[in-house]
Formats: sequence, C-alpha cells, structure tokens
Amino acid sequence: MQIRTKIAIQFTLIVALILALFSIAIYLLSANYRQKEFYNSLRDRALTTARLLIKEPQIDRQLLKVIDRNTLTTLYPAQVLVFNDSNQVAYYNYEADTVYYSPELLNRIRENRYVETAFSDKEVVGTMYQDTLSQNFVVLAQAEDVYGKQKLENIKDTMIVGYLGAVLLTILSGFFFAGSSLKPISEINEEISRITASDLRRKLDTGNNKDELATLAVNFNKMLSRLDQSFELQKSFVSNASHELRTPLAAVKSEIQVALQKERTPEEYKNVLKSLLSDNQRLIQLTNGLLQLAKSENNKEDVLTENVRIDEILFKIQEDTMHSQPKFQVNIDYEDIPEDINWVTVFAKQTLIQTVFGNLIDNACKYSDNHRADVRIKANKDNCIVSVSDTGIGIPHDEIENVFQPFYRTKNATQYKGSGIGLSICHRIVKMLDGKISVKSEVGKGSMFIVVLPHV
Repeated sequence: MQIRTKIAIQFTLIVALILALFSIAIYLLSANYRQKEFYNSLRDRALTTARLLIKEPQIDRQLLKVIDRNTLTTLYPAQVLVFNDSNQVAYYNYEADTVYYSPELLNRIRENRYVETAFSDKEVVGTMYQDTLSQNFVVLAQAEDVYGKQKLENIKDTMIVGYLGAVLLTILSGFFFAGSSLKPISEINEEISRITASDLRRKLDTGNNKDELATLAVNFNKMLSRLDQSFELQKSFVSNASHELRTPLAAVKSEIQVALQKERTPEEYKNVLKSLLSDNQRLIQLTNGLLQLAKSENNKEDVLTENVRIDEILFKIQEDTMHSQPKFQVNIDYEDIPEDINWVTVFAKQTLIQTVFGNLIDNACKYSDNHRADVRIKANKDNCIVSVSDTGIGIPHDEIENVFQPFYRTKNATQYKGSGIGLSICHRIVKMLDGKISVKSEVGKGSMFIVVLPHV
C-alpha cells in the first residue's frame, strides 16, 4: 500500500471518529435537553390543569378537552389526574384508565414531592399541589412529545447525512492533500534514481531549506558527499598502494634479472640476496602499513575495548624502540604529576594506541640527526595530552596541512626511507577516539606533534 493511501485512510479514520463522537455527543445532549424541556412543560401543564379543575368547579373535563384541542401546544393531548389523600381520583381531564399510575408511584410522589418517569412512549410527571384550603393533592400528568421527538429525529437524520458527506469529503481531500504533501518526496525519489556510483557529486534540490523534506535532502546530500569522499579515498588508497608496491617489486625484478644474465661468484650471489632481503623487508613494512591503514577505517565500536594507561604504553614503546634501534633515544617525562590515575587512562584498543605513539616516536628519531625523541605527558580534568618533539628536519609551512594525508611525504623527507602512511594512520585512530592531533614545526629546527585524548 502506498504511503499516500495510508495517510488518506488514517486521516479519514481519525476525522470520521472525531465526527462520530461529536455527532453522538450533540444527539445525546439534544435528546437530554428535549426531555428536560418537555418534563418542565408537562409539569407546568399539570399544575395549570389541576388549578383549573380544583379552583373552578364549573370547568369540567369536557371543556378542558375543548380548550386543549383549540390551543397550540406541544403537549397535546396531555392527560392529567388529580388524586386526594386517599389516592382516589378527585379530578381528571381524561379517562383515568388511560393514564399510567400505581399506589407505589403515588407514594413516591408524596415522598419526593416531584417525580419524572416514562411509560411506553409517553413521559409521566408527578407533583404535589396544595389548594387554598391547604389540602394536598397529587397531580399526575402524561403526554407524548410528538413534536420534540420529531425534531430529534430530524436532527439525527441531518447528522447522518452530514456525517456521511463529511467522511466522503474527507476521503477526497485526504487523497488530494496527501498527494500534494508527498509530491516533493516523489521528486526526491526521481532525483535519487538518477544518481549513480559514478555521479555521487550530484546533489538534491533542498527546496525552501526550512521544512523536514529540506532537512532530508540536506542530510542526503551530506551522505552523498561522505560516500564520494570515501570512494575517492578508496581510489586514492588503491592507486597509491599500487604505486608504492610497484617500486620495490620492480627493484626486486631488476635485481633478479641482472643476477641471471651471467654466472656470478658465490659472493656476488650473496650480495644480490642481501639486496633482495632488504627490498623484501621494505615490502613487508609497506604491507604492514597498508594493513594498519585499512584497520584504522574500522568502526568506532571496534577501537573502544578496554582501559589503557597512556604512560605505561609510552614506557613500553621506549623500551622496545631502544632495544630494536640502539641508536634511537626516547626521553619520557611528566609535565605535571596527574592528580588521578584515570587522567592518564583512555578507553581504547591497546594495539592502536601503541601504533599512534610508536609511529610518532619512530618518526621523531628517524628524521633527527641525534635520533632523539622527547615525550611529555600532562593531563587535566578532561583530557590526557601527549607531545612528541624532535630537533630534526622540520616540515615546510606550506606542507603542514598535508602531512596527515595517506602516502604524502614532504619534499625534504624523500631522502629518508618511508611510505607516508604512518601519520595518516595516527590521524585516523585519534579521530575515532574523539581526540585531536596537531603539529607545530619549523624547517631545520624540528617538529612537535601533540595528541589530545579524552580520558576515562
């Protein structure tokens, strides 16, 4: 079922229910008002008739009938009986056997002074009347509200016709307005159907930029931008990875071809194998870097796994680095002793934290003549802040904003071995941890990378 049909049906049902409740309420109120008004009129008629019968003996019931027939009244014909203290009919304007009454009803009237009831299709009123001699009489009157019931029936018929007409009008208007309201969505669907994987830069019309549909179009455009950026990043990754892998593979192929051109001494073959081993090591490092770069694209939930002490990770990296690279020096110190151990604890995956600071420390040592990295730890109530600085070659000012791009290497770093992947991995991991990484650098004087991570 289409949304347009659903909306029209739901709207019709809601309006129909409201109209039904409203119509029933009006009908019941009208019926109650009709009954109350008729009871009041019947009581007045009963007292007036009793007064004439009791005070004016010369007026008999035949004359009253004549008066009733020639009087415009909604109570015609009203039957009135007047009972004395012995519950005997003292006066009447109609035959007594045509009026409903019983000793129990008469006693209830004497007790309550006034009673309203119904018998068959007629309303019955019982009230007390006292004459000039202080004699108490029970006046019982009954009549059928023909005119009132007719008006009530007309009201009911009018409401039924109006209700059916209103429901029909609601159905038609519901389909019209639902179609009109959903027309922008149909237009958006048509625009979306024309967008392909090779045309992600195409944007939807945002209309007036105010209503919910405009918000939907804006959010969809943002999603398209993210998809386009992701696809471009993937294309760039594949292209750069292919380029980076092709260079060492081409070198390996050339060395093998040269070695096979003629017979060589065992020492020469040994040198070729050493060169191949070096190229192979470079391939392994590049492949590991590519794997880490791919892993850094994981969901945020995959990197938030445990509580990790930043200082402990840094000291472990210091030990591993100085053991594997004896020429490297790593100096770690606290700028301020943290007041709480949680200030240097983050919620993350330990291996990723090691990757971030391992890359930064390795770069600081590699690009410095003294092969030294200075690490400083400080913390506040919100974040743990770690800075890694060196006195190396530095980064040109116009290239600082590009150092976190995959495979990007500054001009003055091309003489050093590397693939341009490490800083990109650091940036992505820190971003997934809701942290920030920044750099301050000056050519020939060194660089400082600052990592800010929210602690537990």
